[in-house]
Amino acid sequence: MANPKLRFYFREPTIDTNMPITDGTIKVEGFDWQFVPTEDEADAWDCGFAARLRAHANGAPHISIPAFPNRKFRQAYIFVNSKAGIETAGDLEGKRVGIMQWDNTAGVWARGALQHYYGLDLKQINWISPRVKKEGVAEGIHIEKTDSGGDPDMLLDNLLVGGKIDAVIGPNVLPSISARDPRTRRLFRNYRIEEQNYFRKTGIFPTSHIVTLKQAFVDRHPGAPVALLKAFRASRDEAFTRLEGPDPQVIIYPWMAAAIAEQRELMGEHYWAYNIENNRTALEAISQYGYEQGLSLSKIDYMSLFDSEAAALSGT
Repeated sequence: MANPKLRFYFREPTIDTNMPITDGTIKVEGFDWQFVPTEDEADAWDCGFAARLRAHANGAPHISIPAFPNRKFRQAYIFVNSKAGIETAGDLEGKRVGIMQWDNTAGVWARGALQHYYGLDLKQINWISPRVKKEGVAEGIHIEKTDSGGDPDMLLDNLLVGGKIDAVIGPNVLPSISARDPRTRRLFRNYRIEEQNYFRKTGIFPTSHIVTLKQAFVDRHPGAPVALLKAFRASRDEAFTRLEGPDPQVIIYPWMAAAIAEQRELMGEHYWAYNIENNRTALEAISQYGYEQGLSLSKIDYMSLFDSEAAALSGT
């Protein structure tokens, strides 16, 4: 008898933690992968964490597993116009700051750090966005709509380069930053040290995506969450092997294994864990930020996001 299909939508199929799945190396026990082009067609997907909070707050019938294939510190994703007079995080107050949209996960994490770690009042920032939504925004936050249409990174980058806005907080590195345009720069020039210090003091390693299933699929296939979690753990392990194993696949940076060893020394042996226990600090933080920033009307108990058997699965 053939295995049932598990239709999966990857937002980022080519990143290192997902590649062992999408290239066929990793299978999912009891199911056959079928990769689909949209979330609507999928039984499961790598959901943006902020979108997951919003959907949960609105009662969407979804259930997640503790697999987080994409995570990034977000100090490196705060960009400023070089002539805007912004030297510290505190200088963002009173400035015009562009965002893709309020409920973008990268922005939630960056704003949470600005508020709790750097002491900013988010209401004292003039927010600018091409995608303004009426719901899911905290009281007292004003967002001015800018021109929409086209790529939001390019729209915001053009405004930043031209000095029409002072800063951008985004999910991606802006084109002018990649091109080393002197008219723009990162807020934190040595963002690596800044992010490492942030981790030392907070213990937060931001989670960008969370693997999520439609409840109707789980009702038909109760073993799917655990099977999917095991597959994502295997994919992550394979990704590490490709970086630091006997035949490294990344050779453009010859000290990759040394860099990973440095990360483990700072962040612990299991800094990319797919379980609840090793991620409680980050899960608590994004639940708090989501509530404070208006994504949910009350603070969500993060455990309510997860399938109970997958949450209880031992291992990392």
